[in-house]
Amino acid sequence: MHDVIVVGARCAGSPLAMLLAREGMRVLLVDRASFPADIPHGHFIHRHGPRRLREWGLLGKVAARTPAITDMLVDAGDFPLVARNLVEDDMAWGYGPRRTTLDQILIDAAAESGADVRPAFNVFEYIIENGTVAGIHARTQAGLPVIERGSLIVGADGRNSGLARAVGAPVYNHVPAILCYYFSYWSDVASETFELYVRTQQRRIIFSFKTEDELFAIFVGARWMNSSASVAMSRANSTDL
Repeated sequence: MHDVIVVGARCAGSPLAMLLAREGMRVLLVDRASFPADIPHGHFIHRHGPRRLREWGLLGKVAARTPAITDMLVDAGDFPLVARNLVEDDMAWGYGPRRTTLDQILIDAAAESGADVRPAFNVFEYIIENGTVAGIHARTQAGLPVIERGSLIVGADGRNSGLARAVGAPVYNHVPAILCYYFSYWSDVASETFELYVRTQQRRIIFSFKTEDELFAIFVGARWMNSSASVAMSRANSTDL
């Protein structure tokens, strides 16, 4: 019997499991993926992100793998704005670790804090008793069925959450897709500046930054075309990249 079961072990579930375990709770953290594993999502950490990582004692591990970003250029169409040396208390404004690195750091931190971490653990059913979610029914990587129970079950498994479907959670603040993103990585790019170009009327955006292994990440967002062809093309390119 666990105090909390967290389903989904990426950048939402792992920090939650870590913090709860540090408070002495019996936490089970599960994910269907085997880590390290990439995911086709953006991965630039800024605003409150670096400070949170430092509070958790993890910023040093992130900074050891990816360069600190202290310069920024923003161009909204009329003229570019440039800010340099964006550093506060020896903490840079932003960092761009790949998701394979960031998620693994967070998962390791949860395990080191005392959480029971189980990757390649596929939850296929939620146990509901008297209107309350009481546990999970899952399969291990070897295909063995497992039942685990917890006082609290947390769904940190993304926008298509299986737990949300199981309990019929209402959807709110839903915004249809506006942009379709493509991204790639380039070598031999000298820039150390985070660059952001926005064209609101055309619904276009480009941003780029230095990431791991001396690579330069470029993200391009264009107007979303709501057709089966554009959806198929977007998924194919996102998977390839």
